[in-house]
Amino acid sequence: MAKQYDVIVVGAGMVGALAGILLAQSSLRVAIIDKNDGYYPLSTPPSYDARVSAISSQSKALLESSGAWQRIDQNRLAAYNNMVVWDGLGQGYIDFNAQKAAMPELGHLVENNVLCDALIAQAKQESNIDLYFSETLESHELSDAGVKVALASGLPLEAQTLIAADGALSLLRTQNAFDTVEWDYGHHAIVATLEIDRSHENTAWQCFGEEGILAFLPLPDVDNRHFVSIVWSVPPKESDVLMALDNNTFATRLHYAIGKRFKVLGLTTKRYAIPLRQRHAKQYVKSGIALIGDAAHTIHPLAGQGANLGFGDVKALVAVLTKAHKRGEHLGQSRVLRRFQRARMLDNIAMAAGMESFKRLFASQNPIIVQLRNMGMTGFHNSPALKQKLVARAAGLSSFS
Repeated sequence: MAKQYDVIVVGAGMVGALAGILLAQSSLRVAIIDKNDGYYPLSTPPSYDARVSAISSQSKALLESSGAWQRIDQNRLAAYNNMVVWDGLGQGYIDFNAQKAAMPELGHLVENNVLCDALIAQAKQESNIDLYFSETLESHELSDAGVKVALASGLPLEAQTLIAADGALSLLRTQNAFDTVEWDYGHHAIVATLEIDRSHENTAWQCFGEEGILAFLPLPDVDNRHFVSIVWSVPPKESDVLMALDNNTFATRLHYAIGKRFKVLGLTTKRYAIPLRQRHAKQYVKSGIALIGDAAHTIHPLAGQGANLGFGDVKALVAVLTKAHKRGEHLGQSRVLRRFQRARMLDNIAMAAGMESFKRLFASQNPIIVQLRNMGMTGFHNSPALKQKLVARAAGLSSFS
């Protein structure tokens, strides 16, 4: 006999795990299924993991409400109070400051594994959650009437609806014929962590220059030593060249690419090169299923908003399903799930379009374009009202309108 749930979540990454926790805390019965074993190995500082996420104020509040944020060792969190952005091909410059925006901080940097570990620890404490790790779906049937799932181990499960949080290469998205709009950005993101010669000043530094788009993101200091995570977005051929360099030569290239603001003392992790692809599902929902997080949309990492868009999906979906459950509505019905789609699609499309436009603008080295964008950056820098609006948007405190 199949075990009964209200919701089955496929994917126990940060977005799927958070969705499962918040739904369970809203009195829904939840199953979380993941092909991995649920173990996220943690490095020992200063050897921070290469993959980190920027967490906005709204995302932090959501994680706090779940109880997961409080499980994170404070020594693994780096709050950043400032952001400095400049054009390496000109004089354009913008800075953002939390105090001027009346915020305690602009956000936090946290390693992905640290956040996932905290979320899984919280999920294990929820009485309304059953965790199925090292499991995959052998088959599933979807309809307005509900979801029937057979795990590869042979165990049958049933629920009112299925949530696909299985990442950018979502198998559930493909199997259920969700159409997408997608294209390559023509960039690879090189990520790593490294030690620098002076304090990062709790600031996120980002340069748009001849050597691509480079971000130095603050990580916690250790014994008066200073560390950052880098995201270096460059064309694939340049990525191949950079990945082939020895560490010392790579560090020298970084020194010049960041405008000589920091000297790189050494890398503390391997380098990884990740192809960047824009992808957006034309629909987020069908009868019995909803896509969230990277399964629904991926964007360029230059604004650090990928994880926050996924958490925004979680907030909207939990609100919709919780309200529908209290009304006695069936959670898998299209008319219920479409409420979630209406709540999220416009914001996600607007963010994706904005990042695409931004990337195209700063990828150009045409002298006229360079001059115009530098003028625009200077004007923006001198407009506190515009800067505050953008900071509020990035923090999740306002929507596109």
